[in-house]
Amino acid sequence: MLASLVAKVGFEAIWIEMEHGPVNFESVDALSLAAEAGGIFPLVRLPDGERHHVLRALESGARIILVPMVNGAEEARKIVEHGKYPPLGQRGFNTRSRGLGMGLEPVVEALALANARTHLFTQIETLEAVENLQEICAVEGLSGVFFGPGDLSMSLGIPGQVNDERVVSMVIDCLKRAKSAGKLTGIFVLPGDLLDAAVEAGCDLVICGGDVMDLAKAWTNLLSAIPPK
Repeated sequence: MLASLVAKVGFEAIWIEMEHGPVNFESVDALSLAAEAGGIFPLVRLPDGERHHVLRALESGARIILVPMVNGAEEARKIVEHGKYPPLGQRGFNTRSRGLGMGLEPVVEALALANARTHLFTQIETLEAVENLQEICAVEGLSGVFFGPGDLSMSLGIPGQVNDERVVSMVIDCLKRAKSAGKLTGIFVLPGDLLDAAVEAGCDLVICGGDVMDLAKAWTNLLSAIPPK
């Protein structure tokens, strides 16, 4: 239901959390189906870039794959290897999943369409990843990079201060460098200075809320509006 509501409200993508949450691949399949039925993109953040995670998320219908804590080009190349068919990668052959159209399309066309319609992102959230950004962005088949300001703030010794000038400056510099390299860019950050700066810098994909945080705020406000006994 929440996935359908996201679409009806007018968001363009839904974030499906597997790194920090209990979501399994059955849920990914159901949420991806609901998202696509509503005309929006299902984005899945995986626990890591292992082959079985990348492959199963794509075959469950994910359109955007986000792999956290990618610090170098070799890790990024592995994600492309797992997530793209030749000539870009070595994704496992199977045409019968929903992500491949249930086998109803000619094989060559189905594989080419899968390569074109799915997007692989690495998450830049450590100082090491920032240092290696140019090499990561040079990986063919990688659609883009996604910035994690929370973990970057931890790396800078100012945990949670995502609107601190040091975090804002680092993220915007990296965002501009990634765009110059021809990559798409994304960020997960709540409204504030960093979100404003990212949008102004041309960030392509912005995630700025979530069900738990938004419900917590709404329910707290609701309780405070009820007269005490």
